[in-house]
Amino acid sequence: MRSFAFTRAKSLAKAIESGAQSKTAQQGADVRFIAGGTTLLDLMKLNVEVPSRIVDINRIGFDQIEKDQDGKLRIGAMVRNADLAHHPLVRAEYTALSEAILSGASAQLRNMATTGGNL
Repeated sequence: MRSFAFTRAKSLAKAIESGAQSKTAQQGADVRFIAGGTTLLDLMKLNVEVPSRIVDINRIGFDQIEKDQDGKLRIGAMVRNADLAHHPLVRAEYTALSEAILSGASAQLRNMATTGGNL
């Protein structure tokens, strides 16, 4: 793995500002965001991704699971897969989703991986 600068975005605006410094957002971008990092770190170890800067976005929010006024489930992009699978509302009303997440990876990966990262 190559050397890289590591920063933590303290707000959504700062994360966007950091990302805008990259020439592209596609594979091979200079700046990459990390939350769980379960895929990015593997790709960096293989030199598939070699960003010069990593921006940690764990502190910018988007980590809530809630029902909206229409009764639809809203899942924030930063919600950890384990938290989603074990959430009481998801277990009660979205059983298939909970079971799919629990069968999709190890507990260690579910504890780190985010729903947004999996998309």
